[in-house]
Amino acid sequence: MPKIALDWGGLHYDEAGSGDPLLLVSGLNGLAAPWQPVIPGLAGRFRVITHDHRGLGRSDGWDGPYSVDQIADDVIGLMDGLGIGRAHIVGHSLGGAVAQALAADHPGRVGGLVIYASWPGKDAFFDRTMLMRQDVLLHQGIEAFLRTGPLGIYPPRWVRDNDAGLTAALPAAIAAFAGVDKMMARMKACLDHERRAALPGIAAPTLVIGTRDDVATPAYCSAEIAAAIPGAELVVLPYGGHNAHQVVPEELQEQLLAFLTSAAVAAAI
Repeated sequence: MPKIALDWGGLHYDEAGSGDPLLLVSGLNGLAAPWQPVIPGLAGRFRVITHDHRGLGRSDGWDGPYSVDQIADDVIGLMDGLGIGRAHIVGHSLGGAVAQALAADHPGRVGGLVIYASWPGKDAFFDRTMLMRQDVLLHQGIEAFLRTGPLGIYPPRWVRDNDAGLTAALPAAIAAFAGVDKMMARMKACLDHERRAALPGIAAPTLVIGTRDDVATPAYCSAEIAAAIPGAELVVLPYGGHNAHQVVPEELQEQLLAFLTSAAVAAAI
């Protein structure tokens, strides 16, 4: 399994395709695997790189705190280890917060920037949602946390139509769960994220993607991000919930390819 050695341990990564480097940065679960539905289409044009966040999946263990800046530093370490000076960045949810940090703090390392299903900072609705998830995990347990999780991630119709598969997958998800303390630390990183003041200084060509039926990071979050970044383009998909890359991968892939292959973005790499 390929790993990049960082100061805390080994960060696992996967690669597919060839061309300009494109890093897909995952959200709260921190795993590379959820990107799989869109990777084959993107790998026809790009060197697509995904990774498991520190302490998760196939990366080495980590029992310390998490923060958006820390995860961003690991992405920079991954790029350094692979000899990549500048890459296109696509960040989903917590990964979108990381993408904001990368573009603000490491502008020379970011070509095209896609902030997808993310949020710019402290928000009463987002905080209530995340605190509710923490309460479920702490007081009702891992099974309840994972069983109710799809309600905030997938559209209602998709949950209805895929209930049998979600139920069948639950025991394996419980067995693979990263741990209560680790998930609490990662949710705290989400609650601590605040980048509004930095967004107007982002110079990378930027696409912001939301979905109309996302109840985890509502479309107004994406609109706020796009309005704050000079020249940013906003796309709001009509359907897909918080995980459009799994629910409507073809539609998301189409938006990513149209943006990342545009002349302005290609020139930024």
